[in-house]
Amino acid sequence: MEDPLLTDYLGLVHHEAFSAGILARTLGELGSLSSLRLMRAEVLREAGFGKRQIAALLSKGLFHSRSRKAEADLAWSARPGRSIIHFESPLYPVLLREIAAPPPVLYVEGEASCLNDACLALVGSRRCTSYGRRHAHWLAHELSRAGLLIGSGMALGIDAAAHQGALAAGGRTVAVLGAGVDVCYPARNRELREQIRCQGALVSEFPPGTPPARANFPRRNRIISGLAVGVVVVEASLRSGSLVTAKLALQQNREVFAMPGPISSPVSQGCHQLLRQGAALVASVEDVARELPGIIAAAKNESDAMQAAAAGRHPGLAPENATLLAALDESGSLPETLAVKTGLSPQQLAVQLLELELSGAITSKGGRHFRA
Repeated sequence: MEDPLLTDYLGLVHHEAFSAGILARTLGELGSLSSLRLMRAEVLREAGFGKRQIAALLSKGLFHSRSRKAEADLAWSARPGRSIIHFESPLYPVLLREIAAPPPVLYVEGEASCLNDACLALVGSRRCTSYGRRHAHWLAHELSRAGLLIGSGMALGIDAAAHQGALAAGGRTVAVLGAGVDVCYPARNRELREQIRCQGALVSEFPPGTPPARANFPRRNRIISGLAVGVVVVEASLRSGSLVTAKLALQQNREVFAMPGPISSPVSQGCHQLLRQGAALVASVEDVARELPGIIAAAKNESDAMQAAAAGRHPGLAPENATLLAALDESGSLPETLAVKTGLSPQQLAVQLLELELSGAITSKGGRHFRA
């Protein structure tokens, strides 16, 4: 069933009287659209809105005859694995709602539910060194094994290595894009994009079809830090956009970490500057746990609890089958998604799925596997 609030939020997003920046700041300063509709026109006028903007904010019936752009968004979201989450939706990330300029809507491909998981963002230089790439992959892998969602921007270099580390650990990762969620940028990350879609989520505040543009990436960075409890900068020059993300994280009251590197490396200078300014040094998962007490423990406990619950419902299951059962989504999972999540070969996966089906723990329909 269509959410009328989503229709109205999309109407605002595509309304020519609002820029994206004005709309985001409005939600951050004055609250949700439902709250704004309880305000008098005089109050909105004093807040700086014009006549057309006030009419758009106060009229529930304004968007009943929807724009073609809003209709296109709704048609896009009707396909499996796609969703649009508006500011008042229970799926909207709690931490993101707290920032100064929260996006009115999020376009998502993949598992939208993971956006409320405890997330740590890893960012850094596109032109990274082998040292940075190796350590970003390693740290993301270990943090993912500890139960954290890994966030980044799917750029070349450190971003891609962080996503790959989380995927290799069988964990989940979220990529925040500076283009429409259906646009693969950079193009060489196409395979990585599909892996993230199957094992996490692709997120953008820009409508589908929006091409990448220089102005989009600073806006994207506030979402990367806004979704996370903390931001780790792995490699960055003194003029890197990653330092902008770190600054945004501080403004959003997030923890900022930096990984030290060789003193002669230009792409370590930004990290060293952050460390001099008070960022927490990170060289292990324990360094993150020390600065975020309880976050990693809670994430790991939740992950362990899912496996224990699966095993408890079916006490005869082997541990590896319980792990696979816990990996199934409530809405069903495709075999290729499960292969990426669990790291199982196609042969191993086929055997375990058959064992689970014979035990009555799962059912299959339309190529998807469901918990019974």
